[in-house]
Amino acid sequence: MPYKPYWKSEFQNCLSLVAGEGNLQRWEEISDSLNTEEHHVWEYVYRFRLRNPAVSIVIFSSVYKETDLSRDINSDAVRIVFEWHTKNGDRYSKVAKKYRVDSLFENLGKELIAASEDCFNLEKYSWVPSLRETDA
Repeated sequence: MPYKPYWKSEFQNCLSLVAGEGNLQRWEEISDSLNTEEHHVWEYVYRFRLRNPAVSIVIFSSVYKETDLSRDINSDAVRIVFEWHTKNGDRYSKVAKKYRVDSLFENLGKELIAASEDCFNLEKYSWVPSLRETDA
């Protein structure tokens, strides 16, 4: 399947279309809050709030912040990660990687809804203390 470029607005439209489905509530853009001196975030990153307030889904969009367009072919894929807020600190688990093909938005929407259904039953996931350790 050939690579399909997309704009930030198209990506955000996909998120808006699935908001309210499954256990998904609202989404927000969180790229700047992830920047550190060691690691600069070059793509737009989003967080979906879920019906379980202790769990969120983080989505790495592959949309380059300088152009508002998806990155070049073979640069990476859209990545989905669970974020679990525990009394011992945040924990993260890789959920899925979605390739940037014609069916990306359909596949992404289905994956987000399916992942949200697990937000009250997190035992099947492997958890790490850093978002970077998820290989997201």
